[in-house]
Amino acid sequence: MKAALKLVIKFIKWLVIIVIVVGIAAGSYGGYFLFQLNKELPQDLNELHQPNYALPTIVYDRHGNQIEEMFIHRRIVVPFENFPPHMIQALIASEDSRYFYHFGIDPIRMLKAFWVNVKAKRFVEGASTLTQQTARLFLLTKEKKLIRKLKEILLALRIERQFTKDEILTLYLNKVFLGNAEGVEASAQGYFGKHTEELSLSEGALLVGLLPAPSLYSPLVNPSLAKERRNLVLRRMFEEGFITKEERDFSSQEPVHLSKIYDGASGATAYYVEHVRKYLINKFGSEMLYKGGLQVHLAMDLEYQLYAHEALQRGILEVSRRQGYRRGKEKLKLDTLGELSQRDIHRITHKNQLILGNVVQGVVRKVGKPFTTISLGEEKGWLEWTHLRKWKIPKSGQNRSTIFIKQPSQILKVGDIVQVKLVDWDPSSNGFRLTLHQDPLVNGAALSVDPHTGHVLAMSGGYQYEQSEFNRAIQAKRQPGSAFKPVVYSAALDAGYTLASVLVDSPRYYEVNSENVEEEAWTPKNYGNKLLGSVSLRTALVKSLNLPTIGLVEDLGPKRIIEYAQKLGISAEMENNLTIALGSFSATLEEMVIAFSVFANQGFLIQPIYITRIEDRDGNVLEEYTPVKKRVISEETSFLVTEVMRDVVKRGTGQIAKRIERSSAGKTGTTNNSVDAWYIGYIPQLLTGVYVGFDQPAPMGRRETGARAAAPIWVDFMKAVTRNLPTQRFAQPQGVITVKLHQSGRRAGPCDSDKNIYYEKFKRGTEPLEAPSLSINCNPQKEISVFEKTELEL
Repeated sequence: MKAALKLVIKFIKWLVIIVIVVGIAAGSYGGYFLFQLNKELPQDLNELHQPNYALPTIVYDRHGNQIEEMFIHRRIVVPFENFPPHMIQALIASEDSRYFYHFGIDPIRMLKAFWVNVKAKRFVEGASTLTQQTARLFLLTKEKKLIRKLKEILLALRIERQFTKDEILTLYLNKVFLGNAEGVEASAQGYFGKHTEELSLSEGALLVGLLPAPSLYSPLVNPSLAKERRNLVLRRMFEEGFITKEERDFSSQEPVHLSKIYDGASGATAYYVEHVRKYLINKFGSEMLYKGGLQVHLAMDLEYQLYAHEALQRGILEVSRRQGYRRGKEKLKLDTLGELSQRDIHRITHKNQLILGNVVQGVVRKVGKPFTTISLGEEKGWLEWTHLRKWKIPKSGQNRSTIFIKQPSQILKVGDIVQVKLVDWDPSSNGFRLTLHQDPLVNGAALSVDPHTGHVLAMSGGYQYEQSEFNRAIQAKRQPGSAFKPVVYSAALDAGYTLASVLVDSPRYYEVNSENVEEEAWTPKNYGNKLLGSVSLRTALVKSLNLPTIGLVEDLGPKRIIEYAQKLGISAEMENNLTIALGSFSATLEEMVIAFSVFANQGFLIQPIYITRIEDRDGNVLEEYTPVKKRVISEETSFLVTEVMRDVVKRGTGQIAKRIERSSAGKTGTTNNSVDAWYIGYIPQLLTGVYVGFDQPAPMGRRETGARAAAPIWVDFMKAVTRNLPTQRFAQPQGVITVKLHQSGRRAGPCDSDKNIYYEKFKRGTEPLEAPSLSINCNPQKEISVFEKTELEL
């Protein structure tokens, strides 16, 4: 009963429409009604003359390279010329065969649709023209009422008077929703990995076939229905004379190949872009972000970003390899003949994309030297022993200790499901050269800035964004360990110490006020338990000695160090005790990089800048971000700290940094049991920080120090990005002088042997007193007697 009632209502609606349209000129109440209705409609059609499309936010790097789009439904607006003729023909044949002959509405089609629906006793055919659909898309709501249909007709008549047929089609094809995106261009890229002008006849017909119900007919959801709809459109094109029977038959038999345009940089930029997205949505709201067409220009250098992400991944994988191979729990069983089932192998490998560089799943078929055979599905590959021998396994009975394997069978068994990387294709053996891969449990971050502008040129917050969205560059708070020591020594220099000041490296014992009996005393030690006795301030920092550093904090007071660190941009909470000397608090990599940038930037603090400019869809600047400098320490202090950290690279814990083959300054950081590993270093124009550790703090393994786990990542990245950078020197300010000293600490005099002197730098006015007078005769002549002279001559 309800269905019949709905059908009667639809018939009445169409009848009323036809009667009103035909009787417009009756000069009666119908004409007056339409006149009043017309007044309610927009008069200027500005929404069509200047379409306010929902456009994505586009994100660019500092050089204008597009790196991301943010949208709910993607849209790319293109001109009419980009639509291939066969697609226009498909649209006309399927949706409005008399489009080029009617004036916005099609009375013939209305009458026909009415008669077809009456005969069918249900609604099976509509009569909206493409012009009416365009009016609906841009100017009307989706409510299904008679009054809306009348408005649609009136607007269609007006649109036809103000726009050409091609302009109407352009508006329509850029606006319409096609299941995966809005507009044909974005949809073509999403379904086929092509631009609109590259679409084949079959692909264009498939897109047009989606129009009645895009979500239902989507080839991603219902590929068979999408195919049926495509073939229906092709049939209509043939009936309208747009294509030949051969073209129809050929295109109808074509398989549907879906292929999205691949953006190889998206994984590398994900952490940076997500950090920016959070700021934008808080600032502008989701409506503006996803539909407003913002143009966001980042401080990122895409090339640097790619290098940083790749270096971080390589370094983390290397740490993971040293931690030992973890055999997977899943394994294929052998049949009664000792063979693997091909069906089981297919189940594991059928999703593999066998492209060089990809990591895919394989099944171990044979284990041995010099090759271990891996089945990749239809293809096969080999793991060479020269590669496998670099893997380790846990050493029995030794906590966190590992040893190199001696046989492939120590880590691989037939039937094991493994991850392998496709390194190369070997045509001689018709298979892939492989390397063994395992997703790391350890993670890390890298952050690189221009210290003079604060521009964040690269930021990678983890090994892989798809595995974990947690950004370890700005969210992870971890103990910096010895990476904090330059802050302590900087405070000491500002408190009157010099690089030549003598510190004591000797055992220390501190009572602890604690209810825990086991914590009666704190007895800190140096790394390796070595003691050097009396050392200069420079040597204490170069060798990263813990005991002299604690002595400095004890002398200056923890509160003074905390206030000094805050001045350098470290906002982390610190306990007011001596342990802060060893970086016992938790800070982010971003905070530590900010603090080090003060040393690299002659004493100026600059907050990091991720976004340089934001524009609206018309190019008007909404926000612009320029560096704001604030002097927090003197140029002389920053230079002296840099000078010592250059020495850290030359002869201290950061010697691996010499591999970039140019002068740099830096500091390692390692916490107890190698839970956290850091390296922060810089050249005059670029500063980079690296952190490595487990997300849930745990020891990484013996000797996984900042120098071994983090610094190689820094070197890998810096070698890549400095190839095209000019070599610059750390300029010595006028307020710093170089003085020749005796090894005792006083100024060297003319009588001092070269082997007992060295050069040190001081803030002008803090250098030691003058050396003994130059008038002193260091080698006074002794008179020789005649007897002695005779003996010498003999």
